[in-house]
Amino acid sequence: MIKKVLALRENPVFNYVMLSFLAVSVGLVSLLLGATGIEVALFRLYISTPSVLLLNLLPPIALIFLFYFISGRAWIAYTFPSLFIIALSIVEFYKFQMRGDPFQASDFSYIRETGNILSQYSPQMHWKIYFAIAIFIIGVLFSIIFLKRIHIPVRIRIIAGVAIIALSALLYTYAYTSEDLYAKTKVSIPGTEWSSARKFVASGFMYPFIHSIKDAVSSTPEWYDENEARIAVGQYSDADIPDGLKVNIISIMLEAYSDLSVFGALNFREDVYGPLHRLQEEAVSGKIVTNVFGGGTIDTERLFLTGNTRLTPYGKATNSYVYYLRSQGYFTEGLHAGDVWFYDRRPVNAALGFDRYYFIEDFESGSRKDSFFFPAIMDLYMSRDFDKPYFGFHLSYQNHGAYEHWRTSEPYYIDRADMSEESFFILNNYLDGICDTTLRIEGFINELREEADPVVVVIFGDHMPWLGNDSSVYAQLGINIDRNTAEGFYNYYSTPYLIWANDAAKQVLGNEFSEDGGDFSPCFLMGEVFRLCAWEGEGYMQALSELKATVDIINPAIGLFRENGELKSELTPEIRAELYMKVRLIEHYRLNNFFY
Repeated sequence: MIKKVLALRENPVFNYVMLSFLAVSVGLVSLLLGATGIEVALFRLYISTPSVLLLNLLPPIALIFLFYFISGRAWIAYTFPSLFIIALSIVEFYKFQMRGDPFQASDFSYIRETGNILSQYSPQMHWKIYFAIAIFIIGVLFSIIFLKRIHIPVRIRIIAGVAIIALSALLYTYAYTSEDLYAKTKVSIPGTEWSSARKFVASGFMYPFIHSIKDAVSSTPEWYDENEARIAVGQYSDADIPDGLKVNIISIMLEAYSDLSVFGALNFREDVYGPLHRLQEEAVSGKIVTNVFGGGTIDTERLFLTGNTRLTPYGKATNSYVYYLRSQGYFTEGLHAGDVWFYDRRPVNAALGFDRYYFIEDFESGSRKDSFFFPAIMDLYMSRDFDKPYFGFHLSYQNHGAYEHWRTSEPYYIDRADMSEESFFILNNYLDGICDTTLRIEGFINELREEADPVVVVIFGDHMPWLGNDSSVYAQLGINIDRNTAEGFYNYYSTPYLIWANDAAKQVLGNEFSEDGGDFSPCFLMGEVFRLCAWEGEGYMQALSELKATVDIINPAIGLFRENGELKSELTPEIRAELYMKVRLIEHYRLNNFFY
């Protein structure tokens, strides 16, 4: 049998047939890895849906044959494209497993940071990974042993290569970027109308990944019209903050900070959240409904600082509330209890307008713990220039996942009940950090109570904690985080916030800061602070305020809005045209036209 196969090596057609077979096998492996969460059942749907199957198999076929005609060697043609495609597919598999969202082309913007984040988790090896590696190795050996190098005239190679590139360009332009085709080309799984992540998975991997390229490289959306944007911008004018109302603002975003007591699923041995609840009674409080889960801190962070409805690159000076406050005479600074390189915060924060920003490298005794973080914030505030109003934005690191699952120690904050040992360890270790953080929040606030200068403090969590592979802790507690339901959507994305003012600020602003703040997206949080301070703010914030009265949740992660209290995937046409698209036009205009 082997001799017969080896004899076929002399026939060029054999190479083409075998390369096609190998390319299809790589495409199928990619689909198998892309079938994350629903396992083999979803893979079967892929291969039984011709349009999904074809659009996912064409990229590896085209890439392998392009390399074949460029190199003239079958093993090169198979090895490098296959390695690239399988590597992308493995990243997709783990990213979806751990974060609940797919790997898209835009993720390459933060590839170093993503790698550093994922390195902190302990992804479990899965049979799919072993299978993909085995198929790759078998393919490499087969291409080396059985596919002989056959001379192909240079002219033929050039013509074939150009033809593949031209055909690929046509397919990309008219098929892979088509929104109509993308909307139709999917397998039938629940929740695709609620979740863009599920829609991605329902279309395979290579096809939706290539479809996402246009969003990563396009700077001007199809819906954007420069003249309409100028008209929308012209409807508002920035309002100055009256000198008598310029109170100091300290904003603090806490890593993975969540109030798990609201679910009623835990039997607490200690009142972990007691200090938080006491502060909520004397502050404006509610929940921000984020766009991220278990990670993606910068989404919440930068939407708060800019008011943007979605995360965008910040590679140059960018309009932000930080710049607005600077224009009003504020000194702006901040501290992150993490590394300077993390998410490129040093250049990005400079682009957003901070006068000064600190990281743990800037302190001899810098630490990721809140025992360093909160005193350092207080030191910065107390050493400020007292002749200028102050704005600080600070990010903690304590409580960052992953949480140890192999051991825990006393105190035990909860009863184990029916949880597995591993889940109990994860949860108790998470609560150990949260208990410390909550006590330090209360202590920090208490230090500011008698402060003579008026100060407003804004504290909020960036996202819910990641509590183990496949969110097993949530499942064992009976906490619904199924984003295909309204309850699960809120549970998955909601984190607490509070806006507190000392007596001096209450007196200056004529506001007791005691109302129910409600729930809304991070892009509205700074506007809520301004409202409570009786500041109109810049024009864009005024447009956002008008939108928030009707639409207070905008979740691009799964494409949901809350309009007049109702979650929906599409806004009513009037609201979309008159309010939402006006905000989007101004938002995009602000990204490309620097005002300060």
